Amino acid sequence: MITEREPFDSPELTPLDLCLWGWKKSETYSRKQDTPDELLARNLDVAVHIRKHEDQLRPTTCDLRARVAKCVGAGGGICEH
Repeated sequence: MITEREPFDSPELTPLDLCLWGWKKSETYSRKQDTPDELLARNLDVAVHIRKHEDQLRPTTCDLRARVAKCVGAGGGICEH
């Protein structure tokens, strides 16, 4: 049986993706929306907010670079996080 996966369950997502999804979700649902149009408007507002404060993602970006360097150092094999 094939099931639809939540973004947080996807093995393809990087820590940066997870950080961004979590931030977007918490900002989006910090206020109640009663209609699909309100939800869409809130999503767009949150996207603008995140774009203006994208520097807050910098620590996650640096962490991702460190993880990639460890993977390269291990010759692409298994490495400790």
